[in-house]
Amino acid sequence: RNHTRAMTCRSRSAHGRPLRLLQAKMPLYARFAAIVILLCAVAGKLGYRATLAGRLVALSVLLRRFVRCFVCQLPSRRCRGAPGGQPIQPSVEGLHRRFLELYAGDLAACNVNENENLHTGAAEMKVLSMQKRLVLPDGQQLAYWDVGSKVGDADGGGAVIIINGLGARVMTWAPLLDCLHMVSASWPHRRLVIFDYRGQFDSQPLAESCAISVEQSAADAALLADTLGLRRCSVLCWSTGVQVGLQLALDRPSLVESMILIQGTTGEALSALLQPPCTVPCMPSLLSWCLRIIPQVFLRRGWRRKVNDLLCRHTRCFESVGRGFLWLFGSDLMVPAAVRYVQDMLQSDTHFANYCNYASALGRHKIFAKLPEILCPALVVTGTPDFITPARCSYDLAAQLGGNVELFDDVSGSHYYIYEEPQKLAGKVASFLDRV
Repeated sequence: RNHTRAMTCRSRSAHGRPLRLLQAKMPLYARFAAIVILLCAVAGKLGYRATLAGRLVALSVLLRRFVRCFVCQLPSRRCRGAPGGQPIQPSVEGLHRRFLELYAGDLAACNVNENENLHTGAAEMKVLSMQKRLVLPDGQQLAYWDVGSKVGDADGGGAVIIINGLGARVMTWAPLLDCLHMVSASWPHRRLVIFDYRGQFDSQPLAESCAISVEQSAADAALLADTLGLRRCSVLCWSTGVQVGLQLALDRPSLVESMILIQGTTGEALSALLQPPCTVPCMPSLLSWCLRIIPQVFLRRGWRRKVNDLLCRHTRCFESVGRGFLWLFGSDLMVPAAVRYVQDMLQSDTHFANYCNYASALGRHKIFAKLPEILCPALVVTGTPDFITPARCSYDLAAQLGGNVELFDDVSGSHYYIYEEPQKLAGKVASFLDRV
């Protein structure tokens, strides 16, 4: 069962904090215990009847995901933009086309043929042409999209700043944005601002005098909002973006009126990455060491270029291979997104180095002790099996924030929940925004 809990504003003093946080995570640890029992049953450690029942449950879970992905073609068939609309195409080009349909109007007006081959890249090029540029005071160029209605959003109530996960592109949000248009009457009237972090994608090159940090990204977002004349806005964050959104809400409480925090951490991300139940001794140091060494090895030996060239030359082949195991996520959108993510990460030596530097910066970012100072309402979304930004971080986040918090934990949701259940997530987001 999914777990939803509302938490009201209360004192978050340091006294008794460990016990309070442990109590907040008890529902999660109960789920972990159930999963462990199920795995023991599947392995035949609990007797014949338990083994039979466990294997039937495991088989039903796997069968459901297989059927969703290959037979029902979900969630793409449910992403129609509007009642009676066409399903989103599960491809990189299809995701970009849907973004165009939602925010650029008719495809023909964009010189994009809806019957064109899905690998041409025409829709992606048009989406990139919609980008705007802002030159920051230190000379850094910030690429961003400013789409949707701009009527009456300056004073609050209409604008949403989307803060990406590390390495995520605007197409990542297409399924969720599509479903939000379907389930929310107010969403099509909201202004949407999406930006690329400095040093990533079209916010390159990185300014020489700039060090990559979460605090700097939050400052960039604040300056962008000021430049666009936004006095109040909501922030919609995923993964890395959660830490940036929290820092923005801490630095500029007058700007952020509400937060949607999807599968992020409470800072010091390397203490959580790949560590679902608790922080593993020496694991943060090992991850930090890997982030320093891997770029040096990949760049010095030319492996980055070789791997990227291979991926780009044989994209369809890698997508076919990916379908053999990525169906375990239960989403037909995962395969093209996953292949493209790796291609983007390795697109150039500079981009890959900046990517790894940003991952290291997430580990250095400390904000947990200051979370009670953030008083705006928040929706915190997680998935029990998420091992990239473990669900325990979201439970801690919900317990530590100073304002009213709603926590939603989907027992079947991985770190890529925005691709797995965009319609369910859209319902939660729309309901939350309508209330605040």
